[in-house]
Amino acid sequence: MNRKVPFAIRVLTWFAALASAGMFMSILLAICGIGPTIMGGERVSRGEWLHFAAPLVAVIGAMMALIAYGFAARRPWSRHLVITIFILIIIYASTLGALNLIHHAIMWRAIINGTVFGCVSAWYFYFKPNVAAYFRELKKVDRAPLL
Repeated sequence: MNRKVPFAIRVLTWFAALASAGMFMSILLAICGIGPTIMGGERVSRGEWLHFAAPLVAVIGAMMALIAYGFAARRPWSRHLVITIFILIIIYASTLGALNLIHHAIMWRAIINGTVFGCVSAWYFYFKPNVAAYFRELKKVDRAPLL
């Protein structure tokens, strides 16, 4: 493959790996009762954070690890996982808010943040010309026969 990896993708590879480790560390610290537990910018009880936020943080941590691998291994599916994270956040917050399991301020903050960052990510990964071309080329290479 001749196309150079965009600079931001190289940075995001490391960010995704560190974010994944940080997410699992945050769960461990919450279990041990170390540090504040915050959801949507608001302080919540440790039990509430572990019950509602930790499952989402664990799933996103695993997805971040896959994204880091996908970017490093130049896999075309990696950009789809980035968008999936933001969709997951919006759906999770909407569901918990609709069931009145979390404060509506927390729900709205998660929905707004997920929407804004999801739109910025969609623009970057699908519409920024050099990045879109990079992933199109990855897709061609990924579909090439193994001979």
